[in-house]
Amino acid sequence: MNMKKHLNVKKIAITMMAAAIVMTGFGGASGGMQGPSVAYAASVPAQPGAMTKAVVTIDGKAVNWIGQPFVQNGTTMVPLREASVSLGGSIAWNQAVQTVTIRLNGDVITQRSGDSFFLVNGVRFNISGPSRVVKGSLMVPLRGLMEAMKASLQLSQTAGTTSITITTDKVTVIPKAFGELDSYLKLNSYSGMALVAKDGKVLMRKGYGLAGEGKLNRPDMKTRIASITKSFTAASIMQLIEAGKLSLDDPISKLVSGIPSGDKITIHMLLSHTSGLPSEFTRKDGTTIEQTVNEIRTKKLDFEPGTDYKYSNCGYVLLAYVVEKLSGMSYADYVQTNMLQAAGMTHSGTATAKTPTNDGYVLSKGAWVKAPYYVSQSGTGTLYSTVDDLVKWDSLLHSGSLLSDSSLEAMYTPHSQKGYGYGWIVRETPEGKTVFHNGSGSGFSTGMSRNLENGVTVILLGNHAGIDTALMMEKLQTLAASAIRV
Repeated sequence: MNMKKHLNVKKIAITMMAAAIVMTGFGGASGGMQGPSVAYAASVPAQPGAMTKAVVTIDGKAVNWIGQPFVQNGTTMVPLREASVSLGGSIAWNQAVQTVTIRLNGDVITQRSGDSFFLVNGVRFNISGPSRVVKGSLMVPLRGLMEAMKASLQLSQTAGTTSITITTDKVTVIPKAFGELDSYLKLNSYSGMALVAKDGKVLMRKGYGLAGEGKLNRPDMKTRIASITKSFTAASIMQLIEAGKLSLDDPISKLVSGIPSGDKITIHMLLSHTSGLPSEFTRKDGTTIEQTVNEIRTKKLDFEPGTDYKYSNCGYVLLAYVVEKLSGMSYADYVQTNMLQAAGMTHSGTATAKTPTNDGYVLSKGAWVKAPYYVSQSGTGTLYSTVDDLVKWDSLLHSGSLLSDSSLEAMYTPHSQKGYGYGWIVRETPEGKTVFHNGSGSGFSTGMSRNLENGVTVILLGNHAGIDTALMMEKLQTLAASAIRV
């Protein structure tokens, strides 16, 4: 291409910026608690060669670009410095290594000229193309920068004008007093969502690490909650007990036939993991609860009912089956109606392979790789949620409107030497009595804890396998108590 033709092409690319932005793929806003996301520009069609006036605003303020954005090979490039500062970041340039460092909400974001990726707190995520210096400005793909800084983008059109509205991250909450909690999570390479609240008021909320290819975890993303599901199962059973439909001392044989030693295993034992039933069942997507119950009928007990403790997913499957038999509803529908709707948890439900959650990751040959779909069964680990929805669950549990004080006390009383109550584990800590539950499954590690004395709730919804969320929550409870006292 000769120089004159090259300049003409460049001129056209600049003047057609708005139309070209419309044609580049900027990932679509999914609505709800998926939070700030990037709307697919392809949703606003433009004819080749069409020229559209563009008004670009960031948090309602117009942007006067010094380094003019341009489109090349379907990727919109923007000047990194101007865009980063406009999005709320502080920025530093290292000439020696040709690298920009952006700091925002405790994150350290780096980008080296010529690289096709960003590093966010040392975690790499790929972008649509390499950055490059144009007339002294380091230009980067807009979509990648938006993701790195967790901003959102929306497009709208009126007569002859395309409005490009960029909104900075309004979901992340990191007060200065909670910087030590943020540092602790980053130091331990935590990946997922984290939230700290006191008496239902959010004090800290942030996402860490990768949610999927080219996506970072944002604090309002949906994710699997694994065995935190058991707290919903236990609450469902306690509701049915309060309604007079069963009692803690009822044998499971009264409700479900064919269970080994079913005349000795009580509802109390199933709730407290003292039934003797083994933990696991066959996990295959599409297996009905009836099929899993039939499998449990073939199991051998690990000990005499009521004489010991062993965590049993099988026991909680039976509890979900009891919920179905006594309510006439599926477990999923019962929880949806009596728990999720009652709490206002509009971004929670029973997961399927099509539920838009973040990806879970497992370690393979020294690298984190996407885990297979997490298969569970009703009562044990089937729910998905967000950290904000789980704060609502925490608030509902302690509101007095869902369960009586006596039912809540029974759930929060240890019924074995392991400290397990009903759907919660109970521990005495230096900060006071704390109840929690952790969970894991196919790339997810989760946990939720509440200090019953100071009202601090810690929620970790991790998407890396093997995270010790119980240990991390204990540390975060201590750090949060100190931060609140400051």
